[in-house]
Amino acid sequence: MRAILLFILIFRLTAPLNSQTPHIVLPPNAPATDQRAARLLQHYLQQLTGLAVQVQTSLQIPATGAVVILGRHPNLRLVGLPMPPDPAEDSYFLAGKNNAFLIAGGGEMGAEYGVYDLLERLGCRKFSPRDSILPHLPDLQLPSLPLTLQKPAFPYRELHYEPAFDEGWARWHRLKTRRDKEREWGLFVHTFEQLCPANRYFSEHPEYFAWNGAQRSPGQLCLTNDTVLQLVIAALKENVRAKPAARYWSVSQNDNYDYCKCLRCSASDARYGSPAGTLLAFVNRVAGAFPDKTISTLAYQYTRQAPKDIAPASNVSICLCSIECNRGLPIAGGCPDFARDVEQWSKLTTNLMIWDYVVQFRSFISPFPNWHTLQPNLQLFQKHGVNMLFEQGTGRDRSEFSDMRAYLLAKLMWSPEANMDSILQDFGKGYYGPAQPAVWAYIHDLTTSLQENGDRLWIYDIPQNEPFLRDDLLHRHLLSLLDAEDALQNDTLRQLRVMAARLPIIFAQVERAKTDSLSVLEMLNDAPEQYREAFRVFADECKKAGFKNLHEQRYSPEAYVDDFIEFLENQRVAAGSRAYMPELAAPASPVYARGNPSELTNRRIGERDYRYNWLGFQGNNLQATVRLAGDSCSFLRVSFLQDQASWVFFPKQVLFEISANGVYFEPVLDERFEIVPDGEKSIKTVDLRLPEKRAAKYVRVTAVNQQTCPGWHTCNGNPCWIFADEIIVR
Repeated sequence: MRAILLFILIFRLTAPLNSQTPHIVLPPNAPATDQRAARLLQHYLQQLTGLAVQVQTSLQIPATGAVVILGRHPNLRLVGLPMPPDPAEDSYFLAGKNNAFLIAGGGEMGAEYGVYDLLERLGCRKFSPRDSILPHLPDLQLPSLPLTLQKPAFPYRELHYEPAFDEGWARWHRLKTRRDKEREWGLFVHTFEQLCPANRYFSEHPEYFAWNGAQRSPGQLCLTNDTVLQLVIAALKENVRAKPAARYWSVSQNDNYDYCKCLRCSASDARYGSPAGTLLAFVNRVAGAFPDKTISTLAYQYTRQAPKDIAPASNVSICLCSIECNRGLPIAGGCPDFARDVEQWSKLTTNLMIWDYVVQFRSFISPFPNWHTLQPNLQLFQKHGVNMLFEQGTGRDRSEFSDMRAYLLAKLMWSPEANMDSILQDFGKGYYGPAQPAVWAYIHDLTTSLQENGDRLWIYDIPQNEPFLRDDLLHRHLLSLLDAEDALQNDTLRQLRVMAARLPIIFAQVERAKTDSLSVLEMLNDAPEQYREAFRVFADECKKAGFKNLHEQRYSPEAYVDDFIEFLENQRVAAGSRAYMPELAAPASPVYARGNPSELTNRRIGERDYRYNWLGFQGNNLQATVRLAGDSCSFLRVSFLQDQASWVFFPKQVLFEISANGVYFEPVLDERFEIVPDGEKSIKTVDLRLPEKRAAKYVRVTAVNQQTCPGWHTCNGNPCWIFADEIIVR
């Protein structure tokens, strides 16, 4: 061995090598993972240097020039580099000295992750799948670095944001790729319907499904029914046979609250202190039939709270979901009950996955200043030993600052202790260039406004309900970003990025105008064609910026503009009506429009969102009486909303009546509607044009609520809603 080392040393001193040519060295018998990483590094170094980079598998290490050693080479000490221990899965060691650099990775991806780390130390960046920086380095100088271990805070890291759907971007940022996900997961969340489908069993065996307190519902399964257990196991076995290599299989509740409240399930819930216990008892029994698989289930909504006197089986993974949390504060301070749940579940299992939400679902491009919460939340999860992390963004859709959020989250998911400000500054300088200060000032002021206005930020909210979106702030920063965009002159790529940053401001301004009668009237009366053209420009700019959809129901900017123009036309009709004050026979829900009856006649038209410009009634009827200013009427109108997924249905009957004295009413319209399954949000307007003016001092509108969700609905038997808007009388 001493003779071999002497020969190597003599070779290093005498071999005629080009000092400018970088080399990549692999030890003999290098694993395929290191060989793949070497080819990847060769590809990038050739682009950076413009030189033909050599890859060699040898005991010899070149004496001069930049040398990268991949793997635990037996002669590392000859170049002054230490021999590292064996790294764990996904981890890697780095060391650098005298223009020699070591990458020693563990598992399938460790060496490749180490390559990306080195490339970033050399100045390379991959901001998005479309935007990279590769500097020109003709005289490659490798960094000096003591032996350093890099290991992920969370072994499983999945980011559900548009950039992460790109294989190359996800690998660069050390994330689970879509290909990995499809290979490793057999079924993923909300799987009761797949394993025991209602359309197959409910009609003949309603007892397999949830008793909701009034009747059997197809929304969830009855988890204390032994036949259901056998059906689920049998169905899962069929799925496993079809995809035997998959490791994770979800056996989890459907996406609704309609869990079983039969006597046996209720007794089980009471025994375990939570419906999560009944679910876990069921899932543990399923997991027993699949000892070589990981069975995942949800701790979500009604199963979020950890149970007592039961723990997950060793091959059961808990996916705990933070959907209800306020995003205006870190979870520890803004959602203490969820922080409690994280702590309690972490005491029951080491197989804990967090499904965290970091996006505005209702409006993908609505301003959503949650930056200050991202790092402390990840640090909380790390503190409690979470080993799987799923960060829920906007999926394949681009959204407000989605490139920057995805970039930051990827870095923090690997290391929650990383310097967040440095990451954002680095991103901003490269991505926005000279426009960075304008973008930073906007984000800073928006975050400050949130903190000054109650720290309230929900993933399903709308600009109309968000006081931190002050009109003066939006206007000031829109002008600032427009100026920054103009100042970029011929830098069209960065101009496009700044345009994407300002479009959420325009969206928020337009949305907020819908609840401002003066703003809408201005649009109607002050050059309406000019406003229509401005909306079309907005849609075109959304397309250029890559905003294909504005929310998760695949709602395009073009459809949004069409709907807004229709809103203006309907608003024109309402503007000609008088703002009467109706009297209600039964109060409206105080949750929406504070239950104020004037919402029915304030001349602000409702759209397909019940959270603004609508008055809601849950489980009871609407009956509104309007006293007219005159003595006659010839036209009546009222509109209703349907959003069946949210338990909002059209009324089954609408009555119009008129009266001369407010005591005796004459029916002038009686319209009935058939309620059928419909997954689309829609509006039904009921009009009545009388053939001639009728003497009337009072008008009464009645809408008959069907009271409960129909039998075919997943939450049948629960009290349903009707939402009405704008009683128009002429």
